[in-house]
Amino acid sequence: MAVGIQTGGLVDRERLRLAVQLLREAGPSGLTKHQLARKLGSVSLRTVDRAIQLLEEQGAKVERIRSGRPSVIHFQMKKGPSWDESISTDARLALRLAALMLAQGGAQLWQEKIDAIERLASERMSSRDRRVFHHLQSAVRVQGGVEDPVESPDVLEPILKALETGKSLWVEYRSAASAKPKVHEVIPAALTHDLYSGGAFLLAWEPGKRKALNLRLSRILQAKPQKAAVMPDPEAIERAAHYQIGGWLSTDEPFEVQVRIEGANWVQSMKEAPPALPDFDFKPAKDGKSAIATFKANHPSGPGRWILQFGEAAEVIAPEWLRTEIAVRLKKALEKY
Repeated sequence: MAVGIQTGGLVDRERLRLAVQLLREAGPSGLTKHQLARKLGSVSLRTVDRAIQLLEEQGAKVERIRSGRPSVIHFQMKKGPSWDESISTDARLALRLAALMLAQGGAQLWQEKIDAIERLASERMSSRDRRVFHHLQSAVRVQGGVEDPVESPDVLEPILKALETGKSLWVEYRSAASAKPKVHEVIPAALTHDLYSGGAFLLAWEPGKRKALNLRLSRILQAKPQKAAVMPDPEAIERAAHYQIGGWLSTDEPFEVQVRIEGANWVQSMKEAPPALPDFDFKPAKDGKSAIATFKANHPSGPGRWILQFGEAAEVIAPEWLRTEIAVRLKKALEKY
């Protein structure tokens, strides 16, 4: 935008914009004063100095890097001026990765929003950044997620409006266990995204039944904001959100789970990338061949999916009732073979 660009002397707005573009496209190698002078239209070296000075006065960070023999200064832009509209390769790639991850996590609603930002960002990229990005994009793959199609594109906006204005919400919802939708009158609390089950959810309080609900967005057929409402127990809702696993939640106090994981590969994997489980702790044995994983949950069905992925490598230590439940599930699975 032209607004906010300060000029002076021979350095006009277009020349400042061009200087920013040239420095961005030069990347880490930067440009010498003579190179900048030539690319700016064979201007004087004094004009180059003035352009750099103006950019720095307007928020740019330009480093002077000495290299070569004899030593030559290269100008390298680390940060653009406050009015700069360009989008870096890193920022554009971050948006693409976000869209891919959200799509694999089963949240096409989120992906649509990110895609809109991506289209805007594409218009603001320099030609060099656009070339680099397309090479990076072709090398990025995200796999292993789920698809979570959204039946109505008009679901998210009413929910966001209700959250913004502090209103209750009328929701028509079809659960996985029923072919016929039901109506819920709820107070929306938050939008959550769970990678263990895949998908985006609306965390809400249902006053009529005095319980917390986690409604998968793809199963919401309609949503309409109603009247102003106050969450009766915000601490309970926050507890439900924090300790939920796989979309399973409760407002009850959380319980602690202890699991012994065997296998050096599992142990090393969890050292490098510990799972995002509530209050997760991990204590490897001295020989590195096993470890005790500890975390919390607030619903009996929450921990099972994570534990069962390890098969024979996992042993539930506590609580005893969960140990029994996992043993029964494994026995039933074995009977099928």
